[in-house]
Amino acid sequence: MFSEGVKVKQSGSDEDIISSLPLDLIACILGKVSVREAVRTSVLAKKWRFYYLYIPQIVFDNEFCEELDDSFEKKGCYIHELQCNQFDEIIAKSLLLHPGELEKFKVCIPYDASTMVPYVNKWILYLSWRNIKKLTLTYNTLITQSHKLPPYFFSCLELTSLKLKSFVLTPPLEFKGFLSLYKLILVGVDFTNNCFESFISSCPLLRRLVLRDCSGVHHYNISGSYLERLFIKADDNFQSISLEKAPNLSDVYLYPGKIVEGQEGNCVSDLVTFMGCLPKVKLLGFDSQFLQVSAKKFLFQVV
Repeated sequence: MFSEGVKVKQSGSDEDIISSLPLDLIACILGKVSVREAVRTSVLAKKWRFYYLYIPQIVFDNEFCEELDDSFEKKGCYIHELQCNQFDEIIAKSLLLHPGELEKFKVCIPYDASTMVPYVNKWILYLSWRNIKKLTLTYNTLITQSHKLPPYFFSCLELTSLKLKSFVLTPPLEFKGFLSLYKLILVGVDFTNNCFESFISSCPLLRRLVLRDCSGVHHYNISGSYLERLFIKADDNFQSISLEKAPNLSDVYLYPGKIVEGQEGNCVSDLVTFMGCLPKVKLLGFDSQFLQVSAKKFLFQVV
């Protein structure tokens, strides 16, 4: 992107327009391309050598992981531990060498948690010192164990956006909440010690909440006066849901899968009651299980 067309002729001379821009603007431009392309700009000129380090976000997505896999294959490197070490070395160096403000950190982890826990915990520790605002950590393998987040993860108090996949959430007793968080996406996350309700309520500015295949949750008591968008795809232990404390919901999608019936507080009493808790709803989505159980309860009451 930057290896050609960087210089534009004006009045018969070459003028390097991009290099004359403020550093923060150059970093913003570089942040729009992939990590690989951004690093390649370091060979354009001597003054460009370290510009890529000032990008306000560090993103290692699935595309990067595929390129790294191809690189390992070409080198004939098939030892799992060596691949993990090199992957960590790339991420850790990117964090340690980053001199400016770090707003966003995203890593798609292609290896299982049993190997990566110490590496990922090290990244999290560093991020807890950097006032990170947008964080995405996702394990992209079919793993047999989840990664328990370390206590210092809950020191990332400036978070505004958080996405986690295949982690265990155990907030420490002194945790007061992510008070600036407005977007939360949790996939395959395990809530221990019945901490779900208290964790969600400790994020008072939440506007968007996505819960997909999370465990340790049976009763989805959702609260949040700012919450506007809610998506729940539950595991097979769904028992009930309450949205009475989230009056500003406009988009609600509920896919509980198999509902555990016959227990106190199960599901909702009927669709009319459920809709009464959503005075501002515009978009509503259910799966067949939810509709069948709700309709069954409603018909029983009518009869």
